[in-house]
Amino acid sequence: MPTNSRSKRRSIAILAGLGIKSSEARSWWSIDVAEIDNIQSDDPVFKKSSQLLLEDTYFLYGHGDTTNTLNTAIPTLPSIEVFPQQQWPNHNASVSPVQAAPTVTSNPVAVAPPVDPPTLSPSMTHQAANGGCPPEHKLHRLWLYDSYGDAQHGDGWGTTTLQIREQLSFDVIFEGTLDAELGAIRYAAANDASMVDGHAKNHDDQRRRLEDTSEDNGVYICLDENACYVGEILGGTFTEECSWELTKVELETGNNVGLVAKGVGGGLGKCEFGLTDSCVHSCDGTVQTNQPTKTPTTLQPSKSPTISPSGEPSESPTRFKTKRPTMPLAPEVLPQDILYGVDELNRVKNILLSASPTSGPALMDPSSPQSEGFAWIYNQRHDLSDEELIQRWVLASFYYGTNGDDWVVKDGWLTSQSECSWYGVSCLNGAVSKLELEQNRLAGFLVPEIALWKKDLYVISLGNDYDAPSEEKNTFVMPLPSVLGELTYLKFLNLEHVGLVSSIPEGFFMNLSHLQSLYLNNNAITGFLPRSIRHLSSIEVLWLGGNNMDGPIISEIGHLTSLKDLSLEDNFREDSSGNRGFVAALPSEIGSLTNLEILSLADNALSGQLPLQMGDLISLRQLRLRNNFFENQLPTVLGKLELLEVLDISHNWLSSTIPPEYGNMVGLTTLSLESNYRDQNGYFTWGINGELPIELGKLKNLQHLRINDNYLTGTLISEIGQLFLLETLHLQNNFLQGPIPEVYSNCVMLKEVLLEDNSIDSQFGMPEGICRLPELDLAKVDCSLSCTCCHGC
Repeated sequence: MPTNSRSKRRSIAILAGLGIKSSEARSWWSIDVAEIDNIQSDDPVFKKSSQLLLEDTYFLYGHGDTTNTLNTAIPTLPSIEVFPQQQWPNHNASVSPVQAAPTVTSNPVAVAPPVDPPTLSPSMTHQAANGGCPPEHKLHRLWLYDSYGDAQHGDGWGTTTLQIREQLSFDVIFEGTLDAELGAIRYAAANDASMVDGHAKNHDDQRRRLEDTSEDNGVYICLDENACYVGEILGGTFTEECSWELTKVELETGNNVGLVAKGVGGGLGKCEFGLTDSCVHSCDGTVQTNQPTKTPTTLQPSKSPTISPSGEPSESPTRFKTKRPTMPLAPEVLPQDILYGVDELNRVKNILLSASPTSGPALMDPSSPQSEGFAWIYNQRHDLSDEELIQRWVLASFYYGTNGDDWVVKDGWLTSQSECSWYGVSCLNGAVSKLELEQNRLAGFLVPEIALWKKDLYVISLGNDYDAPSEEKNTFVMPLPSVLGELTYLKFLNLEHVGLVSSIPEGFFMNLSHLQSLYLNNNAITGFLPRSIRHLSSIEVLWLGGNNMDGPIISEIGHLTSLKDLSLEDNFREDSSGNRGFVAALPSEIGSLTNLEILSLADNALSGQLPLQMGDLISLRQLRLRNNFFENQLPTVLGKLELLEVLDISHNWLSSTIPPEYGNMVGLTTLSLESNYRDQNGYFTWGINGELPIELGKLKNLQHLRINDNYLTGTLISEIGQLFLLETLHLQNNFLQGPIPEVYSNCVMLKEVLLEDNSIDSQFGMPEGICRLPELDLAKVDCSLSCTCCHGC
């Protein structure tokens, strides 16, 4: 459709007026307004009855001969006087009373031949076939008014515009303003006989209408019979003055035959209307103002303001003037706000759709975050590059999609500040590179348009600490957004503890070769590990623990040779879901992870023999395998892991002695092999059995030794007394024999000594030197043994 061009005086469209003066005229048109029966009889703008579209007394000045216009539009109008252009009064001179002109009667105009091709902005009027409108469209006339409350002023709309657009397609049908000469705001005197630059005059009914030089009166627009529309007052100055009316046009006569929509002054706002009952009809003359639930009420000034504030400031200043200036503004000091028209709207829309073609349906849905983001970016100043415009739109859409109004901290968001300074946003060379909004009460979903940052965004951190206050936690009860898999340069992704559900898409990891850290733990993710995980060639941290995943740990895990921290723990669920977590034996390919430092597979249903290839994990510092179903022997090759600090294979189904090679793990601080003895439901294991190897005395860094609830035999070895850093010694519930070595008192850091439920003879008691250890908190032996520091007997 054709678009309106901007003139030097910044007026997109100017309405026509009639060159008449009347002192007693009461009604211009008698109208049956069936569409707006719900409008109150006490009109908020005109303070009169709304039964008639335009009523009471008008003082208007026009250009040229308006006789034909009057004949066409006004059947009966007593006491009128026409002012041709050469007889316009000088606005600096006094105006003398004039004589009334004869009454003019109606002279209908016949329908003209069809116009080919039709246009949505007809240059011809009602004389053309179908008013120059396309099929299924109807011709309408639009009127703009200055509904100021102070009868001493008549300044037009300043830089404010009215936009009428289709609700779904965003196609702009009209955008214009009630402007004054050359865009300058002039003020009329209180005298009814005065005028403003030959354009508009002061009226007793407190309305002003602007004229143009077209041969017919009013601005004609074509409306689709099946479409719904939005009428919106867009930003500028004096927004409280802007009122408008849209009427049907009778093609044969040019008469106005019905009021379709009406908006009144009251600040920025929008309403909806249409020609069918299926549309919302809120353009009923009620003040429509935007509520500050989605966007800030303070729009931002231009980067280089051209004027200083005038008038008295309000208590909460905004960009919009809330008080009338005390004296007229000269043209050279007027605000230089841009009037955004059809060209600008389509330019912005085309830029966004060119960058993200799949966003079209979302942009057409006025309730979508993308549409709200579009509305916000369109109403900002447009001295932005295409890249900046797209970037701010995506951020605004992200804001609306995650309930930004309810965030804990949102400093800078949706303001004119550089988006790179908004809270949680970081940029590199002007492009968004980081989004860090952990535990900030985000809720909703991630818009797919963040994929537009796939070459720039490398950090997304939207997770929660495990102990974060519940009222601050981010919540995304949704499947893992597949769009994240399109961020090819993503290095860090944190969505832990946010409520994710469903399984990881099979191809999710295919394009994430740069990803280094992935935190998806403590959610409700289900399903198997996707085989696309092999593409994570740069991954160093992979946390998928605390979910509901199951299936085997697939052999593709061996491709992650950069991996340093692998956590798949706590996927076992003892509930009605029947989910057992990860199952089956560990793949031998796990031995390829030679950079692995932490391997946590606890609390699953893994089984079988621990693979010998685990001895190749030469960088390993923590091996946590508790609460699984591992069986048979402890691999002696684990003794090669000299850097190992934590070895926890407790609560399994092992039947094994402790290999003496484990004495080579000189970095070990924790050795936990407890509760491997099983005799239940017909299944029996010996657990950790045999004698304690004396090589344990070589573990000089050992702090915690737990081998309780097994089948150990033999005597308590004295070499334990060489572990000077030992704090915890749990050997209870075995078959060990005494005596209790006195040298254990050399373990000066000892806090807990539990030796009960063994085979220690009653003649042997707890050495007094142990009871005198300064850090000792808990000591237990069988009640038959003497002990001055023991508990429980």
